[in-house]
Amino acid sequence: MILNEEQVMSFNRFAAAFVTANKYMSKAISRYNKLIVLTESNRLIFDFNGFTEEYQRKFILNNFELYCTSLFIAFKPRIVTFLKNEGMTSYSFDCVFLLGDRRLTKIESVKV
Repeated sequence: MILNEEQVMSFNRFAAAFVTANKYMSKAISRYNKLIVLTESNRLIFDFNGFTEEYQRKFILNNFELYCTSLFIAFKPRIVTFLKNEGMTSYSFDCVFLLGDRRLTKIESVKV
């Protein structure tokens, strides 16, 4: 199942609210609404390039894959809420995590 345009926009609002609610991320990112973005093709993009260099060095660069996994786990409750609101019981996302020339791609399934 592919989400429609309205659902994608709603999801992206949930994502932006998650980023602004996190005091560490919101202080360290220049484009809070670009960190976690769902595209209409159901690709969930986590773009870490908007973080300050200091934040990247402190939290991401030493263990990129661990940070990616940790961020997805922290964001997962928001995804569950979104799915419940949309009347869905599960959903799979094609996740892409980006930082400079680093790229990690994973399929993540979320069940309500």
